[in-house]
Amino acid sequence: MKRPNPEPCRENDVGKFEIISRDGAARIGKFHTIHGVVNTPTLLPVINPNIRTIEPRKMWDEFGVECLITNSYIIRNSENLSKKAIDEGVHSLLNFPGAIMTDSGTFQSYVYGDIEVEPEEIIEFQKKIGVDIATMLDVFGKPNLDFEESKKIVEETVSRSEISINAADGMLLNGPIQGGLFPELRALSAEKMSGFDFSIHPIGGIVPLMEKRKYPELIRIISSCRHLIPSSRPVHLFGCGHPHLFAISVAMGVDFFDSAAYALFARDDRLIMPWGTEKLENISEWPTASKTFFEYSPKQVKSLPKDERTKILAEFNLEISMKEMARVREAVRNGKIWEYVERKSTEHPALEIATKLLLDCSEDFKFMNWVKESTKMQKNRGILWSKNIENHPYVKAAKEIVSKNLKYPMKDAFGKNVENDEWDIVLIYGVQGPWRMKCKDMINKLMSKFKKIQIFIQTPIGIIPYFLEDLNPFSHINGPKDIWNFNEEDLKLNYNSITKVHGELGANKAVELLIQSGIKLNDSELNEDEIETYFDKYSIISKTAVFTKLNFEIAEQWLFDASYLKGGTNRIRNVFDSSGEHVLSPRLEDGGISLTKNGAKKLFDFYKNKKCNIPIIKIDEGAAPFVSKGRNVMHGFINSVTGTLRPGMPCLIVDHNDDLIAHGISCCTNSEAIEMKKGIAVKIKSGTK
Repeated sequence: MKRPNPEPCRENDVGKFEIISRDGAARIGKFHTIHGVVNTPTLLPVINPNIRTIEPRKMWDEFGVECLITNSYIIRNSENLSKKAIDEGVHSLLNFPGAIMTDSGTFQSYVYGDIEVEPEEIIEFQKKIGVDIATMLDVFGKPNLDFEESKKIVEETVSRSEISINAADGMLLNGPIQGGLFPELRALSAEKMSGFDFSIHPIGGIVPLMEKRKYPELIRIISSCRHLIPSSRPVHLFGCGHPHLFAISVAMGVDFFDSAAYALFARDDRLIMPWGTEKLENISEWPTASKTFFEYSPKQVKSLPKDERTKILAEFNLEISMKEMARVREAVRNGKIWEYVERKSTEHPALEIATKLLLDCSEDFKFMNWVKESTKMQKNRGILWSKNIENHPYVKAAKEIVSKNLKYPMKDAFGKNVENDEWDIVLIYGVQGPWRMKCKDMINKLMSKFKKIQIFIQTPIGIIPYFLEDLNPFSHINGPKDIWNFNEEDLKLNYNSITKVHGELGANKAVELLIQSGIKLNDSELNEDEIETYFDKYSIISKTAVFTKLNFEIAEQWLFDASYLKGGTNRIRNVFDSSGEHVLSPRLEDGGISLTKNGAKKLFDFYKNKKCNIPIIKIDEGAAPFVSKGRNVMHGFINSVTGTLRPGMPCLIVDHNDDLIAHGISCCTNSEAIEMKKGIAVKIKSGTK
């Protein structure tokens, strides 16, 4: 079935990249070209113009390929191909309506030795044949080279950049990152190449590592340079096209992949599976469903003539590769990329080692800190527990945000002031939430009888105060019962004493346990309404401090006398401050909060008095009238950012006069806010004028 040809993007959008959805550094994006929008992350099948195992037009029509890569050096060195490409264009030569990227001959120099072409020549040729994305002639850095040899390659590639940019004269151009196995050289290359006006940055020199399945080395290369590349430029993992590497690479911020493996493996009677490769001769029945093999049995495929068999195997390999990329994109959309990475890691020992290397890295590892800072701390869903869950970036982000912005209350439930080291901690463990239902009677009994106590909950990813008992991800983890047991390593609190209470112990036995621990009964008891009011107050105070970076003591002063509107399930729906203004609403789905216009104004006052660190975005004068009426803040119209933006967290918008005009939820980090030129930067909740 013929698929319609793509529509060209708007002239001003050529070469722009926008983020549509994300899960940390993993991003669903759109790269704009004159031959249509390329949705990322994506696989670019490699087309040898002399050997078309699958016709490019068929790739467009039947496999959903939006961009492919071919080699300009091969076309240039063939008289027939070169003439047709120059006369009719490379899209006509290949009969492909989508975007076309071309390599420059660098890989041929790795395979065959020196090539006879100058940097300007190959750029001029790519321009002549009308490619969408050209590649400069860099120098291939083999992994077996020593430091000095690798450094010379980085320097030589950098020295060719300005010449290539000038020759491209506006054509979109790849600027490869080299540096061999040396992290400092990869970082140097990324910093230097980022200084030129390239459109995409491929990470090169990795094919020999993949051929030998040296995945830990591949991960080290990506992690040494990815965070140094401008956010507005997609990253291409040159020569990487095996499906079981897609998930971990995308999680690390890779947008483009390419490979000829679909055809090369087919010629060798090998099938690409999501988990690895299989030899056709060893297959008795298809281990995975496919459109390509719908009418064929393995026996029938084995009996086909060689050329016909190669073609059908290539189609299968491409189909499986494209399906796996779709699974990865869905994992990103659903906020499950790291769960998917862990699942994929079991497919090969080297991949498992690489994943463990990445997740077990120390806190001072710059790359993973960059990933963590770009990660939304909450997910609108349940979370399946895994052995490495504490190392997932969103978990680290959540623990860090809570620990930085949360403090003990000023008073206990009886209204008495308590110093930090005077609190007696009751730690509930051994039971999965919702604790407000499962442990309510026990908690109310303890709070009614004992002064100077605070209730904390042991979760599989850390200890949280009972005030945050519904906060995702802490409260939404599903897994075996023993993951809720007490973990002493999570205990990082100042306190007078701690009593560990199993969540199924029961109210009366819990009281006896606290008395045995030396905690004294109070002279009077609180009723249920008084306890509920205390928890409501500090739930709202704590969440406001966590999500808006309002000083905890100031949040306490502001919201201690707040009033609430509750729903039928007795959960707070709206919060009104002491002046009666509706300032925020708790979110039931993830335990977060949503500010109102009045709440945003109050936080802005706190910010001006240096009592709140909520991030502030100053936008272009021309965009202010639209944003003040509730339109989203778009990339390309941001002048500056104060504070630290994090996707999924609240921020305030000011105009060129520093007047508050709107509030919303950030979709980006600081660097993305400044560097990106297309897409939504902030989803506005409301204007404040």
